[in-house]
Amino acid sequence: MLMKLCTIFTFSVTLCLLLVPLAWSQQQPTLDTIIDRVQAEYERTQDIYATFTQISRLRSLPAPKQSEGIVYFKKPGKMRWEYTNPEQQLLVSDGKTMWFYVTEDSQVIVQNAEDAYGSRTPVTFLSGMGKLQNDFYMKLLPAGENGEYKLELLPKQPQPELAKLILSVDPNAYRIIHTAVYDPYGNITDVFLHNIETNTTPPDDLFSLAIPDGVDVIRQN
Repeated sequence: MLMKLCTIFTFSVTLCLLLVPLAWSQQQPTLDTIIDRVQAEYERTQDIYATFTQISRLRSLPAPKQSEGIVYFKKPGKMRWEYTNPEQQLLVSDGKTMWFYVTEDSQVIVQNAEDAYGSRTPVTFLSGMGKLQNDFYMKLLPAGENGEYKLELLPKQPQPELAKLILSVDPNAYRIIHTAVYDPYGNITDVFLHNIETNTTPPDDLFSLAIPDGVDVIRQN
């Protein structure tokens, strides 16, 4: 359960930072231009919706594990991950409290959101105060095999669940279509994004959890 939570949460805070549409020219821009436009676009994006496919390659598992679902983000610091396949899981945060509920286990883990983030980077960026340039060393990688732009981000300060992040950007739609999160233990989580929408104004009650009757509640300090 705890490994599953760490994997999902690492992926979640990463997308909170970077799941934003871009507005680039046809010619691949410089790294500085990309960084500035990502930052500017995020700052004027109030909320995000997407469907996703997640592929987790964990050293503890003999084969990759694929999951699917939908995700919402809303400033400041709210997020909701609904995993629908192969099992139902729900990760919700209202910016203060985080809930992780796995239906099959009949168990909810409750934690202070700021403690769960484990570093200032997700918290400040989710609050609209962070700057990518302040928190990451960044470089432009060679384009992908389908022409997508690729960026590598390395955290300037050690992160317990993030060693490296790779972003892939559709050169036609100018949206981030894939992220790859590398953790310090050799695990890799790929996420492919679809049907991205921004500024749809989801209601705030989407980002809280009414704990069902009869489930075990684990509160982590």
